Amino acid sequence: MLDGSHPLVRRLGKQRYLFASLVAILILQPLLSSDAASPFWRAILLIVIMIAGPLALATRRFDFYLSLVLGVLMVASRWLAQYVQADWWLWPGNFATVAFFMMLSVLLFRQQLLGNRQVTKETLVAAVNAYLCIGIMYAFAYHFLVQINPAAFSGDMLSGDRFDACIYLSFVTMTTLGYGDITPNTELAAVLTWTQAVVGQLYVALTVARIVGVMASRHSEVLLREEEIVFEDESARPKMR
Repeated sequence: MLDGSHPLVRRLGKQRYLFASLVAILILQPLLSSDAASPFWRAILLIVIMIAGPLALATRRFDFYLSLVLGVLMVASRWLAQYVQADWWLWPGNFATVAFFMMLSVLLFRQQLLGNRQVTKETLVAAVNAYLCIGIMYAFAYHFLVQINPAAFSGDMLSGDRFDACIYLSFVTMTTLGYGDITPNTELAAVLTWTQAVVGQLYVALTVARIVGVMASRHSEVLLREEEIVFEDESARPKMR
């Protein structure tokens, strides 16, 4: 059984490996967008994330197995979609992908930010990973929406099956940059965009508040401990007559 003490977890269960895999899909996917094998490489990168994500959560067994099951469902359904020539098969693959990245972001935030009483390098990288997972989750949601309704958004960048444009739309929306070159045309598209803008801002606010609160609490504990040590030293000194 895998847990935080397992040698594999101690070696590979680092937030930096998940960070590298998330950055890889964000950078390589646009570069490979003109390649006919782009869906294949996207699937390979998702397999890497499916491995790195659960390992980064393996300090809690439930989180590890929950994210692993969702990851396996995501990869399996997307691979099967290459062979099942049916429009309805788009639904399970995309739902599993969105669910995987949503759960990954929630578990990372809960475990590494809410569950830790000190801020470490792993905590900070986990905060970035959760943010990237939210952006990738919405990118897949946009991509699925464009697949079932090509007129959901207006903008030349979204013409055809361009996942890289969905990544661009996702992070431009989440950072509330909003160039306006891609705009929603349907109610569902509008709901997705405004909810992502709200989620993105709330995440940044909650993360900063949590990190500052934990650091302030730790600083107060250190000061209190120092005062207790000084008091004990003074109490231990022999009193002058």
